[in-house]
Amino acid sequence: LWLLLRSCLLSCPPGEFGLRRTPFFFMKPSFWSKHRKNYKELYESSVNGSLSFSEIVEPVPSEFQGKEAIRISCVQKTFRKKGETVEALRNLSFDIYEGQITALLGHSGTGKTTLMNILCGLCPPTDGFVSVYGHRVSEIDEMLEVRQIAGVCPQADIHFDILTVEENLSIFAAIKGIPQNDLIQEVQKVLLDLEMQPIRDNQAKKLSGGQKRRLSVGVAVLGNPKVLLLDEPTAGMDPCSRHIVWNLLRSRKADRVTVFSTHFMDEADILADRKAVISQGMLKCLGSSLFLKSKWGIGYRLSMHIDAYCNTEATTSLIRQHIPAASLIQENDEQLVYTLPLKDMDKFAGI
Repeated sequence: LWLLLRSCLLSCPPGEFGLRRTPFFFMKPSFWSKHRKNYKELYESSVNGSLSFSEIVEPVPSEFQGKEAIRISCVQKTFRKKGETVEALRNLSFDIYEGQITALLGHSGTGKTTLMNILCGLCPPTDGFVSVYGHRVSEIDEMLEVRQIAGVCPQADIHFDILTVEENLSIFAAIKGIPQNDLIQEVQKVLLDLEMQPIRDNQAKKLSGGQKRRLSVGVAVLGNPKVLLLDEPTAGMDPCSRHIVWNLLRSRKADRVTVFSTHFMDEADILADRKAVISQGMLKCLGSSLFLKSKWGIGYRLSMHIDAYCNTEATTSLIRQHIPAASLIQENDEQLVYTLPLKDMDKFAGI
């Protein structure tokens, strides 16, 4: 009886973050039976009619059909702030597929981090549901299963200041349950993949902002998790470090699920197979770069790096011989930037 009471007291009190159990959680069948629930019928019935997929969502290629790893259905999230109700997410519904990198794209305050927190189990949705490989993230017993296969890079860097980079990775590898025989090799692999060998013996508190971010990404990828959830992983990084992270994520995407949030258009364009554009908590568009550009784009950009001897007028004239509608939108001592309309794509090869 005392053990049961202690378990209730530890599991049920409210908190700002995380999931909490109901007072009678031990009476629920899900507490005693760990069988995976099937939410397919519930998902299909709730999604049916909620989105016009032909208009804002690009159909996935046939090889990805049936590989829905993360299912987000009619998710809503509201907060109370200064006595007012704030809607962070509004009826959000879409799928994320295994073997693809998916970007959550939008400016600050659109709900990207809120959605990431729901996927990580830090907060439950107000309405709707999210499942990861069939496990519902709002159920604490099922979320424990998700955490066994997930790696998370939160928006705020998490590390031990007084420990070195290598010591931080070693401790988090042990926490993740990586066997002691494989731990050293795994840590060395992450150091190599993220090119952190030169700073391996530096204390975390002495790292730059970009280096701390790389360390957080390294912690997330330890153990090669099946699900990677990265909240603005390259924030504060220099261009070289960003490319290192991009290459790492590309090399690990096969048979894995990678979701990252960003407000950099170029990052989403280069790295992600599918982009979910979120604005004011709602899904505005979802698909490949070509789908988004054909739906909302105003054209392509041609960027040319120049030297002091470049004749801008002659260069512009040459480009307009091939693409008459080309427009010079940016000019400085180092580069020229032109916009090229979508309708003239067949003429690009002539340049």
